[in-house]
Amino acid sequence: MTKKEYTLGENKIAVEHLIPDEKKYEHPIVLVHGSFSGFFMWRMIATQLAEQGFESYSLSLRGHAPSGDVDLAKVTMQDYADDVDVVVSELNLKNPVVIGHSMGGLIVLMYARDHSDIHALISVDPSQSVEVQGAGDEEQIAKIPLVYDVMQAGMPVDEKEIMEKMPDLPKDALMMMKDMFGEESGNARRDRKRGISVPKESITMPYFIIAGELAGSLPFGISYEKSKAMAEYYNADFVEIKGATHPGVIMGVHAKETGDTISSWLLK
Repeated sequence: MTKKEYTLGENKIAVEHLIPDEKKYEHPIVLVHGSFSGFFMWRMIATQLAEQGFESYSLSLRGHAPSGDVDLAKVTMQDYADDVDVVVSELNLKNPVVIGHSMGGLIVLMYARDHSDIHALISVDPSQSVEVQGAGDEEQIAKIPLVYDVMQAGMPVDEKEIMEKMPDLPKDALMMMKDMFGEESGNARRDRKRGISVPKESITMPYFIIAGELAGSLPFGISYEKSKAMAEYYNADFVEIKGATHPGVIMGVHAKETGDTISSWLLK
C-alpha cells in the first residue's frame, strides 16, 4: 500500500490517505475520530482495509494533532462536520463512505443529514442524536468546561485500573493513547448534551451501526444500549462486537473483527 498526507483548508486539517496496491472497492472511505484523539485511532483498521483493497482518508479534526491549532473553546459540532466537508470537497471524493467513532459517529451522521450524495454511512459506538437521547439538563450543561481533557472526562489515573477498564487494549496501545490524547471542545460537548437533531427521514443512504459490548465501561464511553437505541430509531443495520470496549473496538484486540465487519457490510 501507499501512504500520502495532506493538510487542507484554513484550519489545516491533517489527512492520512492509504492507497491499496490493488483497489477492489470503488468508493473512498472517510474515517472520523472521537473526542480527544486524532486520525491515529483509525490506523489499525485503515491499514487492514487497505490490505483488503479499500482506499481510505483518515482525518484529524481541527484542534486535534496533527491538524492546526484553534481555540477549542469556540469549536462546535457543526464546525467538526464542516471539517469532513473540507476533506471530501478539497480532495474531490465522489460518493464516499463516511465512518465515525464515538463523537465522530454523530459527526458523520450530521454530515450525512446534509449531504445525500454519500454512498453509505457507518457509526461505531456513536454519540446520540436528540431524537434518541432527548435534550439535556441546562444546569448540568452549564458546568461543562469550555475546554477539557480525558482525565476530566473520567479516564482513570491508576494504570492498573486503566487496564482493568480496557482489557482488550494491549499495553502499547494504552501508552500510545495516553501520549496522543489531547484536549477537547467543551462547547461541542454542550452541543451534544443539548441535543443535535438528525431526523431519521434525512438519512437516505444505507446506515450501519457497530457497538462494542463493553463500550460503556468508561465514563466517556457509549454503551451498547445507546448504540442499539440509535440503530432502532434510524432502522440501521446493527452488529455487536463481543468483549470490545469503547476505545478497543477500533484499536484493540477486537479491531480486526471490526474491520472485517465493516468490509463485509460494504461488500454485501
